[in-house]
Amino acid sequence: MEQVYGEVFRRWGVPVADGDVLAALHGTWGLVAARQARGETRWGHEGGERGFWRSFVQEVFTRVGGGPLPEGLLDDLVDHFARPESWSLYPEVLEVLEALRENGLKLLVVSNWDSNLPALLDRLDLTRHFDGVVVSALVGSSKPAREIFETALALAGVAAHEALHVGDSPSEDYEGARSAGLPALLLDRAGLGHDGFESIRSLQEILPRVAP
Repeated sequence: MEQVYGEVFRRWGVPVADGDVLAALHGTWGLVAARQARGETRWGHEGGERGFWRSFVQEVFTRVGGGPLPEGLLDDLVDHFARPESWSLYPEVLEVLEALRENGLKLLVVSNWDSNLPALLDRLDLTRHFDGVVVSALVGSSKPAREIFETALALAGVAAHEALHVGDSPSEDYEGARSAGLPALLLDRAGLGHDGFESIRSLQEILPRVAP
């Protein structure tokens, strides 16, 4: 992520190191998390999705020494992330998705993302692996709020204790799901370790937990 922001910022005249961009991204997401804790949602911005991202990118840009956001910079970032070639899957992803489907399990995406996520999943040829896509921008709530998990449960037609949520954010995914009554696994690919969290390093580790 920081490499993409850094590349775009440098193209627009700000000679910034990727490490500084990463620190700016972390700080800006911290502001977003603090606002969410006060009951705000990232999609409740008066300018809608684009207004949120303009404010977000402006904050990151300012933190790395940029001034007012140049016209066109936001479009550069949006266009990059909308392209399927900008994304890559971890090696085990497709194999695990296919194995879970063969076991008769319903699979849903639950994501704090823009309304363009369904289209991006189509371009990546991933939609066919899922029974539904629950996107915060479209349902009006974001993880860790329980409402987005309840929307997913209703779409899947299962009770909370019958589901399993897997995600890589300790607060949004693990704690959010557990607060909504769902069992959860924290995907910790880097092996950082989180006390009190049931973690996995690879999606392969899901399979023995859900085997019939």
